Amino acid sequence: MYFLNVRFKFKIPSITPPIPGSVIAASAISSIDLQKRKLTQYPHLNRRLLDPQLYMSSIDPAIDSDTVAKLSAYPWFHGQSVPKYDSGQYSNRTAWKQQHKSTLVSNWTRTVPTQLKAIQKAAFAAVDFQIKLGCEGIVLAGPLTTMADQSLQSEVAWIEAGLDACEQLKVSVPVYATIALSEEVLQVPALKNPLVHGLSNQVSARGALAGAYIAFEQFDAGSYVWNSKDALLSLLIMVDDLYRGAGKHAIVNYLGSFGAVAKAAGAEVWSTGYYLTQRRFSRKAKIGRARPRYYSLPLAGDIGLEEDLGKIRDAGIMNDYLTPTAADDVLRTALKKGKSPADVPEWEYSMNNTAAAQQHYMEVASQTGSALEGMPLKERRKWVHDWLKRAVQLANTLKAKHLIGMATDVNHQQVWLDVFEEWQSYAKQ
Repeated sequence: MYFLNVRFKFKIPSITPPIPGSVIAASAISSIDLQKRKLTQYPHLNRRLLDPQLYMSSIDPAIDSDTVAKLSAYPWFHGQSVPKYDSGQYSNRTAWKQQHKSTLVSNWTRTVPTQLKAIQKAAFAAVDFQIKLGCEGIVLAGPLTTMADQSLQSEVAWIEAGLDACEQLKVSVPVYATIALSEEVLQVPALKNPLVHGLSNQVSARGALAGAYIAFEQFDAGSYVWNSKDALLSLLIMVDDLYRGAGKHAIVNYLGSFGAVAKAAGAEVWSTGYYLTQRRFSRKAKIGRARPRYYSLPLAGDIGLEEDLGKIRDAGIMNDYLTPTAADDVLRTALKKGKSPADVPEWEYSMNNTAAAQQHYMEVASQTGSALEGMPLKERRKWVHDWLKRAVQLANTLKAKHLIGMATDVNHQQVWLDVFEEWQSYAKQ
């Protein structure tokens, strides 16, 4: 099913069909704010998971001190003690953050705990926090697997410490190990990459684990879509190993709409969101201001609003690319009358004017997630295959007719199709 990758604001517009659940990113909100939020007032958060994001422990505060300040307020990062929030001592939570931000950031070591006792303490804190937050599953804190160490000793130590914590705390909900891989370790053929099967085997071998929460780090901090064949095929093989090979569950995040492809391979949950930081994870990224982008499900990517959507309309092929939602109704109506996105205030290509575009993306993701969830697996795989073949055709049409600028995504569709077809061949073996 589709879960929203929650960032920034928790409140979202009414979506049809309703978004069934959410993944909360630790980097999106300080722990003291999250603990005080009344999550039950948001329907999409009634079913929730928390991503502890230990794998972000090496990000550079010089690039993004705000994110470091949020992460370092959680007690599982580099073993530091976090000052408690006392409403009698601080006028509000903002005062707490202002007072302690510089200290939290300066104490940021850019490493994960390595001593066993420190790992156990941090792993326990992550599990305990999620229990108190009322999560429907526990995502164990786990490090980022990089080229520096591929022995998996650190990854296994964190899994074992997390499972020990779950036993001590008598956890009764599903438990997922974090598998977080840097793109650098995925630049080898997927079927020859020992990490792919090695990590899924570690999860498969542990009966206490329901499965894995999988997040890949993307090199290109500015790209909205994954375009690495080796990385994407690695993901599908890992999902397949867990689902078909071990009867485990896989939750995938930070892959944009490729999460729907992972769903066809057996993923239980795929998570994404409109903003760049919701669609991909990069340690080099910095949150900035955004302009609206129009997501086209048939194209499996965004279409630029400043010029490209108008060009497609003028070429007489607009209906092949539009994805009707409540949020884009006014835009579609205007385009059919010969107007441009600039004539529609909600869709005008201007800084931070993203409310309608965000709602549109969430509607499309929720509709797609609901449709896929209701299909038998064989039908789901056929739908995804047909979708990707059509997306390739539509991308090729735009390139052939020279209807696109840099804001429209047309270079990943063939990669996605090739990856899915190669995975299908692998799954038949």
